[in-house]
Amino acid sequence: MKKIINFLITVVIAFLIFILCISFTINDVVINTLSKEVVSNEISDVVISQIENEYDNIDYESLDKIKENINNSSKINELTEKYFNNIVDSIVNDTEVKIPETKDDVLALINENEDILKENNIELTDEEKEKIASELTEDGRLSKVYQNVTESVKEELSGDSVNLIKTYNNITKPAFRCIIIIMIVILTFILALIKKTYYRWTYNLSVSSFISGVLLSFVFPFVLDSIEMDLTNKLLGTASSININMIINAGYICLCVCALFAIIYIVGNKIARYNDKKYD
Repeated sequence: MKKIINFLITVVIAFLIFILCISFTINDVVINTLSKEVVSNEISDVVISQIENEYDNIDYESLDKIKENINNSSKINELTEKYFNNIVDSIVNDTEVKIPETKDDVLALINENEDILKENNIELTDEEKEKIASELTEDGRLSKVYQNVTESVKEELSGDSVNLIKTYNNITKPAFRCIIIIMIVILTFILALIKKTYYRWTYNLSVSSFISGVLLSFVFPFVLDSIEMDLTNKLLGTASSININMIINAGYICLCVCALFAIIYIVGNKIARYNDKKYD
């Protein structure tokens, strides 16, 4: 009976670790994908358009460098997250999208990329920066894109897919993560009570971490690979690959934790056997 209970607890802990890792990484995965396919393109297009209007002799290679630099800017994800959080709220609560104030963010993004502009002999005046930021925010260019994404989700996705977005909203909340962590701690404590030793429960955690690591690093990416094109096409209106490096890295961390617990278990066994022989 104890073996069955141990097995069930080990599997449940593995599932909880898997869910916890997804909770911590899924937001970055979604934001990175949305940034790459929507926000970065819109912003870089407006910036490039402004540069082409002001600098007739600039070559395509320089424009490509500038566009790539803007697309890889850290500010892009910050800007995207503001919009995306409002999109999720709109879908979950079935309300209109609340458009966040992002003009200062766009100006900060332009300033962040001033070095690459200067390298190509381009110096945007404050007025030109204001014009770019206004076109993207006050003229509603970014807002329109996000409004279209939201309507696409609401109108085209099935009820199951909308429920998936609601699930995403729930599992990324701090309260949900705290509950999962508490459950893992309680189940580990129960394992320790059943094992009646200071170290043998680490074997179960090693197995749980191994299962989670395999699921995150190998199984989950394989499953997502088969549906990502269809999913992104429905969400963004264009088929795209999804960057899941954060999830895969979480899986590798789980495998490292698995190795750590395995070492603790092996060392604990050796110490226990040494003590048994010592007092025989």
